[in-house]
Amino acid sequence: MELNSKAENNAKNRNVQTLILYLLFFYFIWALKELWFIDYFHLFGETAYTLLEATAKILVWIVPIWLYVKYDLKIKPIDYFNMNVHVKKGLFWGIILSTLIGLRFAIEVYLINKETFHFLLPLDSYLDGFLIVGITEEMVFRGFILKEINSRISFWKANGITSLLFLLIHYPIWIHNREFFHFGTHIYIFLLSLVFGFIYKKTGSIWSVVLLHSFYDLFVTII
Repeated sequence: MELNSKAENNAKNRNVQTLILYLLFFYFIWALKELWFIDYFHLFGETAYTLLEATAKILVWIVPIWLYVKYDLKIKPIDYFNMNVHVKKGLFWGIILSTLIGLRFAIEVYLINKETFHFLLPLDSYLDGFLIVGITEEMVFRGFILKEINSRISFWKANGITSLLFLLIHYPIWIHNREFFHFGTHIYIFLLSLVFGFIYKKTGSIWSVVLLHSFYDLFVTII
């Protein structure tokens, strides 16, 4: 029993170290992309820029965790990320909550501001800002980081840490665009991430937050 306990502790410590190394690698590479490589992407024209953006996000966000789960944890990624669990429930709540978010923005835009949605956007706004954003960011933050941290501490502590990390991932683009010091935005994104984490826990499906995140970002873009 003592040997088994020691082996389990060593495995847990190894997993913690791997998680920390992953986070350091992930934030470093993404910061390089947002602060430096992004300017070079623009040199290739709109279509090429859009494809480079999408490719970079998949390579940096999805590929490393997919390989880690498959070859280090030795778990099928589809199973690990709950992609085949409560699918109908996840899609149902994702659609319902996205519709409610859409109504909220519609009221603000059409009734309060007397304006309209702006659907004529660059290709990148639809590909990276809608189709890819939900699956990439939710797989990393809710499907992986929250899940890994929650396996060691209580849900709300894990959700708080994950939300702080989710907030920090926005820093490189804010710094690049000189939009860093907006305290209200910090609080808003942190709370939004807490809500995403709560919905993920309640539905037990990654698809609920993938849809909600994608449509939320779409509505924010078109207002």
